[in-house]
Formats: sequence, structure tokens, C-alpha cells
Amino acid sequence: MLKREDLRGKWQSPVIENIENPDGSFMYIKREAIFMDDNWDIFIHAYLDEDGEKPFFTIHAKGNYIIGKKSETLPGAVAVDFHNRARYVTAHQHSLVNMLNETSPFDGEWMLDLEHDVSSKGCILVPSIETCPVEYDVIKIQGNEIYFGDFTSEQKEEIKKVSKGDQNPSEGPDGICSTENRPRQLINYPMIKQDD
Repeated sequence: MLKREDLRGKWQSPVIENIENPDGSFMYIKREAIFMDDNWDIFIHAYLDEDGEKPFFTIHAKGNYIIGKKSETLPGAVAVDFHNRARYVTAHQHSLVNMLNETSPFDGEWMLDLEHDVSSKGCILVPSIETCPVEYDVIKIQGNEIYFGDFTSEQKEEIKKVSKGDQNPSEGPDGICSTENRPRQLINYPMIKQDD
């Protein structure tokens, strides 16, 4: 059974990950996760290119986590509830800054390469903490690799049906923020544990 000691430390993507969006387009990301006691931080660095040379945005989320039961459908995986305490977004392209200023107003103005706290209001890239207080995920550790959950194609279709046209339905109250939609498969890309 997974324990906090198994998660403790820093985990990073060894390569740029090619992730399919709900609309069929692709996103190129690198992830970094840090676990300390019952606290977690995750950084998702998105790029415009598959070589990771053109940064697009960075999402940083943090909070506390609770390890649950073994997955009934994924051998070796365990349910983990990630309670969100804060969410931040940094835009690395002027076009994204402009779009965020038009679509995701908050107390201030979006600025290039400046981290913005979107915890209370969310933005087009991530929901607010009120909208998504807990993310219901699965984790599997295999040697020095950690795998997080991913939605099956059937789950993605079901989430789209009930999402009422949300920009990124898998991140909202009908997606990973719903106890009914804990991912039923693992993402293809592991993160690798870094030496302390």
C-alpha cells in the first residue's frame, strides 16, 4: 500500500509530454511534483512546441493530500484526494496575456511572466478552488517512476456531455473534481523521482 514516505521528494517529467486536449488538439507539457509530509505542489509547464523551446504558460497548484484505498480497476494504483489550497497561473506569451485580460479578469491586470493567484476566481486555464476544492486522482509508483491518472475515452465523452460547454471540462466539477470521475487509467508519461 502506498505511504507518504513513498511520495516524499521531487518528481519531474523526463521528456516533453504530448497530451491530447478534449477538442482533439495537443498540448506539450513538462510536470514537476513535490511531496512533503501531507503537502503537495505541482507545476505544469506548457509549451507551444514539442521541443519545449517556446513557453506558453505555467500552472502551479498546491494543497494537502489524503491517500485512499487501492484502486479496484488499476492494479498497483491507489486513490489519492488532492485538496487544493492555492492555484497560480503565469502567462509566457503576449497573446495569452491579452486573452486572459479579456476572459479572466481578477483584481489587477495580467502581465507577461508574472505569477497570478487565481485561487478565488479561476481563469480560462484552471477553475477556482470553490469550483474544484478537491481533485480525485489515482497514483501508481513503479520503481523511481510515478504515474498519475488519466481519463479513458469513455470518461472524456461522458464529461463533455455533462459539462455544459465549459472550456476545459475535465478540470471542472464534472471532471477530476467529481468523486464520480476518478480516472480509470494511468497517464502514459511517468515522472521520475529526483535525488534529494
